[in-house]
Amino acid sequence: MSNQKTKQTLRDRRLGDPYLKKLLDELAAARAERDEVQSRTAAMLNSLGEGLIATDDQGKITMVNDYALEALGYTYESLLGTWFPKTVIATDQYSRPLPTLVRPIIKALTTGQTISEYAYYLKRDGTLMPVLITVSPVLAKGVPSGAIEVFRDLTKERQLDVAKDEFVSLASHQLRTPATGVKSILSMLGAGDFGPLSEMQKKFVDKAIHTNGRQLQLIEDLLNVALVDSGKLELDLDYADLAGVVREITSDHGDAISKREQELTVSSPDTALLLVDLAKMTMVLDNLISNASKYTPTGGKIDVTLKKYKDLITIAVKDQGVGIPAEDIPRIFTKFTRLPNELSTAVGGTGLGLFLAKNIVELHGGSIAVTSKPGQGSTFTIKLPTKWGGKV
Repeated sequence: MSNQKTKQTLRDRRLGDPYLKKLLDELAAARAERDEVQSRTAAMLNSLGEGLIATDDQGKITMVNDYALEALGYTYESLLGTWFPKTVIATDQYSRPLPTLVRPIIKALTTGQTISEYAYYLKRDGTLMPVLITVSPVLAKGVPSGAIEVFRDLTKERQLDVAKDEFVSLASHQLRTPATGVKSILSMLGAGDFGPLSEMQKKFVDKAIHTNGRQLQLIEDLLNVALVDSGKLELDLDYADLAGVVREITSDHGDAISKREQELTVSSPDTALLLVDLAKMTMVLDNLISNASKYTPTGGKIDVTLKKYKDLITIAVKDQGVGIPAEDIPRIFTKFTRLPNELSTAVGGTGLGLFLAKNIVELHGGSIAVTSKPGQGSTFTIKLPTKWGGKV
């Protein structure tokens, strides 16, 4: 009998062994289960509405889902096994490549921390794609053995933001012209330029003037928000006495504070000269003092304190109002945020004041923060550097 026939005979005998046949069947079932799991995993990864790229501990790509391939314009073969930072180029909004060491994938692999950042990916066709990137390291005994990046294409969101900003800007400009005209006519009516008014007529004209003022303020806020979102909010700088500005604003709110039977104290040096955009900084301080009065119950106390140091000026507005829950403080300076409380309905507002205040103060190189407890009031503190170009 030839050697080949002998081997075949032995193989047939082994396959006829019930125990061996059972082992082979179990091995085949395990392989089928593994293939099924891999198939389901691949299907889930490919069904994600976001791009997924996995790497080993050196940053070489080990897995890519279909969304990432389609978004970037690459094939699976052209990415697999390549070094991620070199193959997929990340840039800033001006097409300048990001240094390798600041890439989220590298920071996650070197620090073992989850990294979330905005950037732009250079697609294979040469166009830029704005993305939100989140990279999570795969840890083995506390040491990164790889990383998984998930990114989302923000192109449509950016396009919607641009369209929204253009609409807000256009609508605000179109609204401001007739509203300003109405203001002029109402002012002339109130001044008696068209003849004397009865007491009732004067009352309604004053109410109309007040409502028109609120409308113009809303339009101005919307215009400023559009400028902030587009990065086009600019400062008209000149030296101003912030101590005098604070005294003037608190005087303007005197009648409203008296009607609420509130006590207002102002503490400041005689002068506090600073290079600022006077109109915008006045708007910021007016908003803080107005809010302090509106959210403080009748009979409450409001303290406004300005202090001048060598390197900075601080302005603190402290009230005895309803306060802010700790979980709501992080979003108090975001757009259209109005917190529910017993006074918010009566106070009204758009939720834009603090958002604009934060951006205006930061444009001056300063900061604004709040400390608060529900039922114990709030303190808003502005810090401004005394030297232009400085930071606090």
